[in-house]
Amino acid sequence: MNALCKNIAVAAMLLVVPAGQALAQAFPGKPIRVVVPYAPGGATDIMGRVVAQRLGEILGQQVLVDNRPGANTGIGAEAVAKAPADGYTLMFTNDATFVLNPALFATLPYNMARDFVPVATVAYLNLALVVAANLPVNNFAELVAWTKAKSGSISYGSYGVGSQAHLMGEMFKKLYATDMVHVPYKGSAPAVADVIGGQVVFTFPAIPTVQGFIKSGRVKVLAISGDKRSPLLPEVPTFTEVGAKDMDIGAWYGFFAPAGTPREVVARLNAAVAGMLTNQEFVDKQLAPQGMLPMNLSTDQVAALMKSESERMTRIVRLSGAKVE
Repeated sequence: MNALCKNIAVAAMLLVVPAGQALAQAFPGKPIRVVVPYAPGGATDIMGRVVAQRLGEILGQQVLVDNRPGANTGIGAEAVAKAPADGYTLMFTNDATFVLNPALFATLPYNMARDFVPVATVAYLNLALVVAANLPVNNFAELVAWTKAKSGSISYGSYGVGSQAHLMGEMFKKLYATDMVHVPYKGSAPAVADVIGGQVVFTFPAIPTVQGFIKSGRVKVLAISGDKRSPLLPEVPTFTEVGAKDMDIGAWYGFFAPAGTPREVVARLNAAVAGMLTNQEFVDKQLAPQGMLPMNLSTDQVAALMKSESERMTRIVRLSGAKVE
């Protein structure tokens, strides 16, 4: 009898699954909400929906996008920070939320280090310096000379105070001692429209946003962000190549969860995103047409990237003199 009991006990122990592993295997057991802190229709929203759909297919559970725009992404970020830390509420956003905003704003309704844990990065997006086709410049050096000659009487456009384009414009002014007025728009599309119309000299949209205008000959692209040229515009140099390394500010996208989310759940989500990004068909059909380059990082690598980019952006903000009211 004792031997029989012992055998039963051993068998039971072999069947026991560690709590963390069991939790990861059980997750997700219901739909996941992904908060996008931007209005519908923008680059972050479009990418968030593409990724959410694919993530749902991989996880075998519905993933729903919830747009919460406003307060420089603060409304959406605060909503996620206050959500239960169970993996069923995530934030999908770009680096303005977790790198630029902390460098630009003295106070925010959220704190990245306190309120969130990184889940996964998804993609990097090149931003391009575009001017009207009829502007009498054909490269970055000629733009610098032209703006210096017009200093004090010209302006540039961004897609909002505190946006990447705002910081890039202020850095241009600082680097080349050019006096230009910052004109913030509610999105990149109206900023590009006013570049074409001559109301502002340049702006910094994502490449896919202006591909139609490039093909129709209405805008020229003089430089792009990133450490290498874009396959969409292989003839256009990077900011580093034209000698403006401190203007190299692109946009990268990722998922974040409320602080306290179980590590096993975070690991499950990270693995799902990694599976998405290692699928070449998804990359070729969904990311590449949007000008997106896949960023497949572990959670520790995401945390390290956030730290290094936060330090770099803080330095650039101080150097540029960019201010928000």
